[in-house]
Amino acid sequence: MALVIGRIEPGFLDGHPDNATLIPLPPQNGGAVGWGQVYLSFGCDFGDAQLRIAVWNDTSRSWRVSTLTVTAAAGRVGVPVQDGDSKVSVGRVKASATDTGLCPVGYLIEVILRA
Repeated sequence: MALVIGRIEPGFLDGHPDNATLIPLPPQNGGAVGWGQVYLSFGCDFGDAQLRIAVWNDTSRSWRVSTLTVTAAAGRVGVPVQDGDSKVSVGRVKASATDTGLCPVGYLIEVILRA
C-alpha cells in the first residue's frame, strides 16, 4: 500500500484560485506500477471546513464538482475515485459566517498495489 499526505491551502476560493490545492492521483486500476483501488479522504481540526471538490476524469474529459463538509468532531471524509480520474482540485468555501478559512485541513491518498 502507498500513502501520500498533504494539506489544503488556507483561505477561500471566492475570487482567489491561487488558494486552491491540486492533487494528482495515481491511475486507479492501472499504470506501470500496477496500482489498484485509490482512496482519497480529508480531515480537519480546530474548526469545520467546507470544500469545493472538482475531480477531472481523463476518460470522460470532464470535471465532477461537489461540496464536501469536513468537521473537527468527526473522522475522515472520503471522496469516491473512479477509473480514469487523474487529478482533484480542492478549495475552501465558507462553512459559516464565522469561518476564517484557517483551520488545518489535510488529505490522504491511499493506494493498493495489485498482486
